[in-house]
Amino acid sequence: MMNSFFLTIVVLLQIATNIQCISSPLRQFSTYRNVTELIDNIAELWWTVNEVNKEITFELHVKTTGWIGLGIALDNGVSEDADMGIGWIDASGNVHFEDRHAVGFTQPVKDSTTQDWFGLQGREENNWTAIQFKRSLDTKDSMDIPIK
Repeated sequence: MMNSFFLTIVVLLQIATNIQCISSPLRQFSTYRNVTELIDNIAELWWTVNEVNKEITFELHVKTTGWIGLGIALDNGVSEDADMGIGWIDASGNVHFEDRHAVGFTQPVKDSTTQDWFGLQGREENNWTAIQFKRSLDTKDSMDIPIK
């Protein structure tokens, strides 16, 4: 009886630990309503929807240096024709973020209509890149995909 009780406690603690597990060692820039680990121990995404301003703020942490990005596609998991935000931190620590569009399975092209993804802040630290960015839920841009 005691062994099964102990095993149950260990299993529950493991489940609770996994639920709260955040792989990124970097602190978030803000507090968010939602979080998901996109790739175990490599990519973490936080977001909050502001219904009043009709915009969404994201924070993406990826275990890499250089550019990182997030794509929004009509088909789950397919990057062809995706609306993408691509960002990086330059040597001076400044964040850059661009509105891009996937055309097939090649390098995403810069959006030729309007810049609808906006980098807010970012940093590179301990081989991780973290960028906070936002965009409107519906940009009304023909190269963007509405977020519902």
